[in-house]
Amino acid sequence: MPSEPLIALALSLLISLVPFLPAAEKSAPEEEPAPAVEEQPALSAEQLAALAQTPASWFDEPALLDALSKLPHYDETRAQRYLAYRTGGVWTLEQVLRIVNTDNDLPRFTAAVDADPDDGDLILVNKYSRLASDYVPEDLVTVEPAYSNGGKLKSEANDAFCDLVEAMWAETGLHLVNASPYRSYQTQKNLYARYRTQYSEATTDRFSARAGYSEHQTGLALDVIAPGGTLNGFKNTQQFVWMRDNAHRFGFILRYGDGMEYITGYKFEPWHYRYVGVDAATFIYENDLTFEEYYAYYVKNKPPSGSFTAKKKQPLTAFSLARSRAISLRSYYLTSLVTSLSAKSAAPDNACTWCHSRSISTPQEAVNSVYDVSTFESAGTGRRCLRDQLYIGLTLS
Repeated sequence: MPSEPLIALALSLLISLVPFLPAAEKSAPEEEPAPAVEEQPALSAEQLAALAQTPASWFDEPALLDALSKLPHYDETRAQRYLAYRTGGVWTLEQVLRIVNTDNDLPRFTAAVDADPDDGDLILVNKYSRLASDYVPEDLVTVEPAYSNGGKLKSEANDAFCDLVEAMWAETGLHLVNASPYRSYQTQKNLYARYRTQYSEATTDRFSARAGYSEHQTGLALDVIAPGGTLNGFKNTQQFVWMRDNAHRFGFILRYGDGMEYITGYKFEPWHYRYVGVDAATFIYENDLTFEEYYAYYVKNKPPSGSFTAKKKQPLTAFSLARSRAISLRSYYLTSLVTSLSAKSAAPDNACTWCHSRSISTPQEAVNSVYDVSTFESAGTGRRCLRDQLYIGLTLS
């Protein structure tokens, strides 16, 4: 419930919205013109904030539409849909706008339309926007092995993720691991079906996407963990704190925020991040928006000339410079970490089977092997060498 000061401010605001009416009408002399009605002054930022948090149930229908019209993103064509939220729940005016403007008042899945691949990095995939079963994004690349448990991302998203991981280490000394990036339609179908054997449909839909409705199929989304950690434990890590406050610098957003399930359709997922480009991510972060809102206001419906315009292609960050083996920050990072383990790892009997079979017995050879793509990709599931153990917390065997 709103606090007492907020209620008082909201009530005073409601009173100020009522047009002034004279106590009694008097016929004015014909030679005197009727007095002009003084226009209501524009609401202050404080008044608008209070109005946005006022329950919709406090208004009758005409007053509700009048109050909503004073707030940003009011859409007259959705007026009747707004009115449906005057009863049947304690929704604030801000929440009513968010729900209806993102089409969350429509039935999920049955009202879904096809996602638009032409939106590029800003493609919307949720319970109202689906991908075809045969959709596979172009330019999928293997995620940098040192930062991942496997899998692929779109090339631009992969570059940005590598930049992000390197920046996190450079600024804090913390490590981050990609736990789950691109998933095919079939993989998501199998995953959802497995959860359905354990939970009801309604419960499963709150934390797992149905096939075709998963952002992972775009190649632009990934789940991250701390080395040796879990998804559910990620919110209690320093890595999460850094990601929450800095991911936008590299084009990523926390996709399913705390308390936003009524818009995103999913419970809070502190581990799930989506690449949208630096400009869009920064705007979303600074304005506390969901991606659904950003898409509705700045992608689906183009903003007026002179206001913020979303960009589908973003410039790479400063950390994208110097990716050669000789001067890459990544190579320096791995070299310094692996060297610290040299006393234990240099002996062949302490190297893993994969490294031993390739005569990799020193830290520098392990670092160099990261960049030998053909060797790396042939390693298969048996690969468990020094470079992995630095990130996923495995014990040397």
